[in-house]
Amino acid sequence: MEHYRVAVIDDDKGNLKVADRILSLYGYTVDCLDSGEALLDYVKENKPDLILLDVHLKGMDGFETLQKLKSNHELRDIPVIFLTADTESDTETKALTAGASDFVVKPFVASVLLLRVKNTIELNKLQRDLKSEAKKLSSSIIEEHRRNERLSMQVVQTLAGAVDAKDKYTNGHSTRVAEYSREIARSAGLSEKEQEKIYMMGLLHDIGKIGVPDYVINKPTKLTPEEFDMIKTHPGVGYDILKNISEMPQLAVAARWHHERYDGTGYPDGLKGEDIPMEVRIITVADAYDAMSSRRSYHDVYAQEYIRSEFRNNMGTQFDPKFAQIMLDMIDEDTEYSMREDPDSYRVGDNGVTVEQNINSDKELVFGFLSMLEAGGLDTAIGMKYCMNDTEFYAEMLNEYTGSSDDRIRHLEECIACGNVEQYRVYVHSLKSASKTIGAISISESAAKLEEAAVNGDWKLIVDTTPDVIAELRGTVGSILMAMSIYGL
Repeated sequence: MEHYRVAVIDDDKGNLKVADRILSLYGYTVDCLDSGEALLDYVKENKPDLILLDVHLKGMDGFETLQKLKSNHELRDIPVIFLTADTESDTETKALTAGASDFVVKPFVASVLLLRVKNTIELNKLQRDLKSEAKKLSSSIIEEHRRNERLSMQVVQTLAGAVDAKDKYTNGHSTRVAEYSREIARSAGLSEKEQEKIYMMGLLHDIGKIGVPDYVINKPTKLTPEEFDMIKTHPGVGYDILKNISEMPQLAVAARWHHERYDGTGYPDGLKGEDIPMEVRIITVADAYDAMSSRRSYHDVYAQEYIRSEFRNNMGTQFDPKFAQIMLDMIDEDTEYSMREDPDSYRVGDNGVTVEQNINSDKELVFGFLSMLEAGGLDTAIGMKYCMNDTEFYAEMLNEYTGSSDDRIRHLEECIACGNVEQYRVYVHSLKSASKTIGAISISESAAKLEEAAVNGDWKLIVDTTPDVIAELRGTVGSILMAMSIYGL
């Protein structure tokens, strides 16, 4: 990977540490800063490839900091991703309107943060490359054509990655669908040119999910009818995004019709049989296969025999029989079940349950430690998720949380004493994010209510409730310290 530098600005040490650990682990050079003022001093001597900027900062907030960056001609092209623990859609809208390239919610999910950072940097680099290329005269028409084809593929792949980054459960989905689609096309006897066309269509079939709220895409439980209606808008949104690409009109076709069914009961237009373009009928088969052979928020990886039965039972209804049969042949040839998400990290039993391949020799010790934290009120599944399932890193973040607790309490109490509601909001916002990162969900939810009270100016609720939250924080910190002492962490 090319060496990239990322500046992370957050006034919470825990968030800085998490971002630094995740990005450094994957080869990025990371510079951590704790304020907007510090960033403006930093960019006088440095020009990072990307800035991760917290919305809520002490002093100059993220929006004001971004405005100052954009007003500087030499700095305005540096892409900025906003960070926040806010869940309101208007915060995301305001961030993107202000000129941010993207928006990442805290606590960080490692895979989502990495994909958003990678895609934003690469998209920015592609845009700069394209501007540079536009200024040069081509020495060869053939070479220019080939270069444009390569750039088009890079842009398509980057956009596909941006879509997958919205859904933390489907990392790599678009690429796998594209690859399966190309293999079905090859087996069906289509030309190499047609295979590549279908591959690009597969990469962008889900582009419309960009227009669906993250909380709907990532919801781990059953969708409400209203939320399912939101999901069903993504084919139309994808079509609107891609329909003006006149050189590749087939991209919009796949985006609009990949949820049509062979029997005419699909959406959005109820197309039937061969009225559905052949390329889309292929992608529909590939899309369904990857949905069953990958982990989702609502199911684990299915066993091969279950997937076989689904294709057999739905030939002629959901799927074109010809292409469903090709997929069945591909499944029969895949005796090691390698045609699935991340096959090296786990195996799949006959019952469809995934089993991790790498079993930690210290499993009992880890289980005991996590169980004791659970007894102390932490949701360790959430904490481990935000710490990349790394027990040592989780322990490091717990140390950070306990070590900063006295300062957090002091700041909250001082704000109440002097009646500074704005600073109170900043500190309680930080407590909300840090608590969620380690799995202290009760404290995080209480802090969220106090933050809302600060925004609404409900000073009585703040004064009445803060002592209880501080007491809970002290109790949780005590439980964490006891567990870490017993297990020598």
